[in-house]
Amino acid sequence: MALATTIVGDGILVSLTTSKRQWGIWSGGVKQGYTETQVEEVREWVALTEAIAESTATTATQPGGDAVATYVASEDNRTIGSYKLTKTTTSTTVTQD
Repeated sequence: MALATTIVGDGILVSLTTSKRQWGIWSGGVKQGYTETQVEEVREWVALTEAIAESTATTATQPGGDAVATYVASEDNRTIGSYKLTKTTTSTTVTQD
């Protein structure tokens, strides 16, 4: 199997986690409620050469908006010399109830 020298597509969805937190603030006898929703998505690209995994991680851009992305290039299989690129995107929104 030849190793990939380019990153193609959206990768493989590894996990998707959603968490919610609710709280309220009392002011003048009136409670104002808020909900914070955090979504974390992890995607991977596998069977990459070291060069493409490393260069993609070091030159990666942020997705914009309220989302933040972290990129990690790591060894995947030492025997065949393959690497993987993992992208974790986290976004947080707060809404007033």
